[in-house]
Amino acid sequence: MTSADEGVAISAHDELPTSVPKVSIFIVAYNSADFIAECLDAVAVAAAGHPHEILLVDNGDGSTERKVEAQFPDVRIVPSQGNIGFAAGNNLLARHARSDLFLLVNPDMVCEPGAIDALVASARARPNAAAWGGVSLGHDGKPDTGNGLAIPTLHELFTVALGKSAIGSAPVAGLEEDAKVDVLMGGLVMVSRDAWSRAKGLDERFFLYCEEVDLFYRLRQMGYDLWRVSDARGVHDAAHGQSFSPRRQLHRITGIMEFARHHWSRPAIWLGALLIWVAAMTRLVAGRLLGRWKPRLRNLAESNVIVAKWPALWFHGYDEKRGLLAQLKTKKIPGL
Repeated sequence: MTSADEGVAISAHDELPTSVPKVSIFIVAYNSADFIAECLDAVAVAAAGHPHEILLVDNGDGSTERKVEAQFPDVRIVPSQGNIGFAAGNNLLARHARSDLFLLVNPDMVCEPGAIDALVASARARPNAAAWGGVSLGHDGKPDTGNGLAIPTLHELFTVALGKSAIGSAPVAGLEEDAKVDVLMGGLVMVSRDAWSRAKGLDERFFLYCEEVDLFYRLRQMGYDLWRVSDARGVHDAAHGQSFSPRRQLHRITGIMEFARHHWSRPAIWLGALLIWVAAMTRLVAGRLLGRWKPRLRNLAESNVIVAKWPALWFHGYDEKRGLLAQLKTKKIPGL
């Protein structure tokens, strides 16, 4: 079968059912073969009360696509276009979706039973909202820092530079009840087709990190509400155990700078970059001095080493000519 939009074949063992699904579930995978089965098995019981379709694109080495095609014949696989990034991957899946609700699920997210049904129920109860998101749990069953995503601001960066908070996160509280929020956890979030279309989807200038924050920021600017749904929960294996990875931290900072490039004034961009660099250098020095006694500080230092030593890598965000991806094509960076 082919997509009228793209003219590319979609892998599936059977023809599309005639009934329209209530939810279109998007999974953008990147070398996710080791954990994708657990994610997909969980989706079946998380959305047991509503007809749904699952669309997957493999931005990685193809191993995830091969495994899913062999073990989950009902999943619709959209042919890979290479490592095009999280934003572009979800936009690609949206062009093939058949429902009016788009659910973004990270491939390392294991939804609890009924979690997706709870999101659909919230959408039905609050139809004027743009998006409804879940709660991210650690393996200990407790809410993790993924629930504390924040809109980047200079005030936040000041507190990070002073060592009072972690970058990109806000305090996590009130997760036991549904609430209107400014930012939703991007690993389990449902967006209406109408709002997605008005916002023109995710901004593909973001390759990785902060793309969902940018989307929520723009939706709020349009006057939409965003709802966090307390009963929509899932265990998230954040960064697959590499939460202090230098590469992950570099992409996080680059995503924040990309956000700043689009929404801040030039003086604010420069001040924000200075605060990011001060925060990274402070953590690097403190970790190197005290890491022998405090292993967490040592890990934090190593995660910030590239951000501290190579500010030119992240200052221009993902700009095509001067940004991170462009520079990585010409520079060999130790530790990457």
